[in-house]
Amino acid sequence: MPLGHAPGLTRIAQVFGPSDAMLVVAALEGAGFRVFVPGFHTLSNAQYLSVALGGVPVMVEASCAIEAAAFLDALETEQVELLDPDTFDLTPEDDLPPPRPRGLLRRIVESAFYLLTGTAPALRGRYGRKPRG
Repeated sequence: MPLGHAPGLTRIAQVFGPSDAMLVVAALEGAGFRVFVPGFHTLSNAQYLSVALGGVPVMVEASCAIEAAAFLDALETEQVELLDPDTFDLTPEDDLPPPRPRGLLRRIVESAFYLLTGTAPALRGRYGRKPRG
């Protein structure tokens, strides 16, 4: 079965680079569409093949293909309303003070751990420490 033909899915865009594919997928998923990009891993690992393959299709469910295509067209023509970030509610976690800097001994131990094992120590939480609450 060719990449552009899948039952229940409709191709709404064709991309030739992994960054284009990621931007289109992020925009569509952010708008609530379920997106399928067959061949994305080939595109990201061997980008030079994208022209030979004719690009990689971006597909959505057939029932919402017209709406998704109109959304992508609106993004290109700048007819999308951007919301003010101040209108969103902030969670209490966003009001936490910044984490304290780590001590010299701890940074030396973590650097030695990284050099010996090749892995960094695990972070705890969003800022590297456990949130209050």
